[in-house]
Amino acid sequence: MNPDKIILLGEECGNLKSALVHLRFSIERTRPLLNRAWEGLTPEELERLESLASRFARVADMLIQRVMRLVDDLELISSGSLLDRIYRAEKRGWIAKSDVLVRIRELRNLIAHEYASDKMAEIYEAVFILSPELDKIATQAVGYSEALVKRLQEP
Repeated sequence: MNPDKIILLGEECGNLKSALVHLRFSIERTRPLLNRAWEGLTPEELERLESLASRFARVADMLIQRVMRLVDDLELISSGSLLDRIYRAEKRGWIAKSDVLVRIRELRNLIAHEYASDKMAEIYEAVFILSPELDKIATQAVGYSEALVKRLQEP
């Protein structure tokens, strides 16, 4: 077993927990904005929504690209495709249905590549709707990962 990867997974779990705190903060700051007309939002309010989307994308990346890959490595599972990782998350009990994590990943990609302002209201609404699911999945993954780190560090 690679002790560096064990340490790295512990660090990534800490980073993911910190990112979740920031995401939760952004959710609360944007909650009052979602029922307002898009055109009536101030630049400061739009910045709050952009921060929410950015934090959502960051948490999704940390979960899928870092934590999930490290868990696979430490459990000696060939990484495979993104869908393989998502299906394993379902098997590990992090999610009830894999399609939720697929939607989160698709939304993350849309955030990263969408520049048309006419779609941003829909994106922000979807981020707000999926953020609690992402929080729940990431929290499950952290719990699982921390238990794995503890098991692997035992003599």
